[in-house]
Amino acid sequence: MRRIIALSTFVIIVAISSLALASTKMSSQGGVWVSGKVTAIEKGPENSLLTLRESNGQIFRVSATNDKLKAIEIGDRVTVKDVNGWAATIKEAGKKTARSSTGLTHRQA
Repeated sequence: MRRIIALSTFVIIVAISSLALASTKMSSQGGVWVSGKVTAIEKGPENSLLTLRESNGQIFRVSATNDKLKAIEIGDRVTVKDVNGWAATIKEAGKKTARSSTGLTHRQA
C-alpha cells in the first residue's frame, strides 16, 4: 500500500511540473523563452514591467527597456527571452526581429 501511495505521489509531482513548464523552454545561451499574451505594461521613465499570461494560465513578469516595448500593446501575443529577470529579446507572434551587432533588437516589416 505504501508503494502505491509513493508511486502515485511521484506521478502527480511529475505531471504538475510538466504542466508548469508547458510554455517555457531553456535557451542554450542562458535564459528562458516564455510565450504568452500581454496582460499589463507598467511603464516607467526608462524601464517597464511586462506581464504575460502563459497558455497554462500562469502569470509571468519581466522587466524590459522602453525601447523594446514601443510596438507592444496589451493583448499582443509575444515570446520573450528572459535573462535574470530582464527581457533580452521580445518577439511578437508572426513577426521577426533582427539582432544588431550591439545586441539590440530591431523590428523587420
